[in-house]
Amino acid sequence: MRRPDDHFDAGSDRLAHIRKVMQTARSIEARRSFGGRLVIAAAYHDIGYAPDLATTGFHPVDGALVARSDGLDDEIVEAVLHHSGARALAQRTRPDLMPHYGPECRMMRRALSRALTFCDTHSGPRGETFTLSERIAEIRQRHTGNAPLLASLEQHRPDYEALEAEFLPLLR
Repeated sequence: MRRPDDHFDAGSDRLAHIRKVMQTARSIEARRSFGGRLVIAAAYHDIGYAPDLATTGFHPVDGALVARSDGLDDEIVEAVLHHSGARALAQRTRPDLMPHYGPECRMMRRALSRALTFCDTHSGPRGETFTLSERIAEIRQRHTGNAPLLASLEQHRPDYEALEAEFLPLLR
């Protein structure tokens, strides 16, 4: 299994974010078993940003390709591919990648995928702990002018809110 630490500079914001997502995943795993697979998915969810691993330039696809090449199971690959509404963004910005996604978003289909998205939407870009509202506000501010990303965010807001109800009690 690849380690994010091997692909990002030690002080990078991306690595801090991945580590926070992994920390949140460990907390959830302590209360609801995913057999360690949630932490693995968390480690891979943004690994596609690593310049030495990027092939398509769209991090969820690149991360899923890396996970598949590393022999991880289909459920982990799917969670990485679909995390945080990635299909909706690909549909708006990278229609060439839609064959990877198929006809529907599978972000909410399996508990592992839902849990990964929850962990991602509660971790800031520099490793901060965020509420869902704080994370959405931060994304809106950081990505002002990125209409496709903001439209994807709003499209999946009801899903993110449903994930709050499912997973936030596990962190209390």
